Amino acid sequence: MEVREIERLLAEFYEGNTSESEEETLKEYFRTEEVPPSLLKDKKIFLGLYGNTDKEVEVPENLERKLSGLIDEKAEEEQRFFRRNRTRRNWRWVGGVAATIVLLVGIAYSIGDFGQEAQSPTPQDTFSDPKLAYEVLQSTLVEVSTNLNKGIDEVKETKMDIKKVNQEVRKEIQK
Repeated sequence: MEVREIERLLAEFYEGNTSESEEETLKEYFRTEEVPPSLLKDKKIFLGLYGNTDKEVEVPENLERKLSGLIDEKAEEEQRFFRRNRTRRNWRWVGGVAATIVLLVGIAYSIGDFGQEAQSPTPQDTFSDPKLAYEVLQSTLVEVSTNLNKGIDEVKETKMDIKKVNQEVRKEIQK
């Protein structure tokens, strides 16, 4: 058989698109010793999957008992896992009920305040001298501006640090 045809069948086999007859053709081809060097890895893989089907596979005597024991052990672990999660779900349910009660009490309290008219204080002037008010406002705005500029500088420094870290990570990934 031609090597190109075998390579095509192998590609289809690895994609899972071969029929049983095509797989049988590949089995027969790889059982022969005349395999080109480019297909040696595929031969090892293929023979590892299917091996020699003429031989009877020997099954150890205790295999069934060991597998049953492992299955039972995993079943017990699964039951313990779900039992733990059930108590966790119960706590979530209790927490949900408590949060609902707190929410309802808060709503009832706020509705109770609407019935009574709360008197808000009337705004009053805090400065009698407009020049003094202007100076206080100006000093406050300068302070806000200074603090805002400090924050912007810190954000810029942080961006630079992040860029450096990203460059180092990219270098490590490319290695």
